[in-house]
Amino acid sequence: MERALRGLIVCALALAACAVHAKEPHVKKPHVEVKAIPFNSQDPAEVRNGRLTFLGGLQLSSKHWLFGGFSALEVTPDGKRMLALSDRATWWTADFVLKDGIPVGLTNNRLTPLAGADGEMLPPDDTDAEGMSLSPDGVVYASFERHHRISRFVLPDPNDIASVAHSREEVLPAPPGLDQAPENGGLEALARLRDGRLFALTEEMPAGPGYYRGWIGRSGTYRPIDFPVVPPYKNTDAAQLPNGDVLVLQRRYSLLGGLGARLCEVPAGSLEPGARVVCEPVAEMQPPENIDNMEGLAIRRNEAGQIILYMISDDNFSALQRTVLLVFRLEPPGGGR
Repeated sequence: MERALRGLIVCALALAACAVHAKEPHVKKPHVEVKAIPFNSQDPAEVRNGRLTFLGGLQLSSKHWLFGGFSALEVTPDGKRMLALSDRATWWTADFVLKDGIPVGLTNNRLTPLAGADGEMLPPDDTDAEGMSLSPDGVVYASFERHHRISRFVLPDPNDIASVAHSREEVLPAPPGLDQAPENGGLEALARLRDGRLFALTEEMPAGPGYYRGWIGRSGTYRPIDFPVVPPYKNTDAAQLPNGDVLVLQRRYSLLGGLGARLCEVPAGSLEPGARVVCEPVAEMQPPENIDNMEGLAIRRNEAGQIILYMISDDNFSALQRTVLLVFRLEPPGGGR
């Protein structure tokens, strides 16, 4: 009887261990090839575009099937680590190899599928992640198309960006009317403002002639805003500047229109519910400048007080496109430093 009881206990412990193991994140550690690239592939001396000064660029590739499709980006305040989110619902965390504070390489690459509330990978219909914003207290907000929604993921360790691998999705109440967005034209740009509100822009949901729909607010208290359309550009990401203004990244990508990337700045004073906001031009890029399908934007202030911008491209998991990471300094209006 005692031997049988011990056997049952051993079996129970083994089953419990298996259950715990099944809930462990499916972390992959891919090898990522890194190639330095200039801002302009035909003129390596070019470093300025609008209010941007180019600081460095990397072309990134990996044979791992989950690598690519990066639609959103965050960089830690010290500039040492990054978090990207792909439209296959995969987290990518990595440490930067730095030279004079600018990334020249990557280490500790980790790819982890997003987990639902039950700890399992999201079902295929729920994986089209597009926007992301990381709050100082370690909460990642993410927006999704097709199954339109905003979710949050709480980092178990707010000081360790890689702990996002152990987070689970919590779907938040959606902005009113989001369910009417086009299947592939929902929330693309998402930024958490310092007052805790979210600034969210759709890719192409109409809000009257010449405007796309956006929202500002918190769960349950979102209010609509109208964001100006600048054809052929579409919104892809947003991030708040230290002065309270919001930078919006826009892209054009089509067989006829080709590649383009545009940045504009929304004044803090216009970030009010019901507003028809303005977005002042900051920069506009096109080949032979080394851009691709630019979708992710991150901002930080360095120790010298300069505003550093990071942009990443979504290669759509296509052999005809690239994952590029570009780093810039944002100059004040008027071009001074």
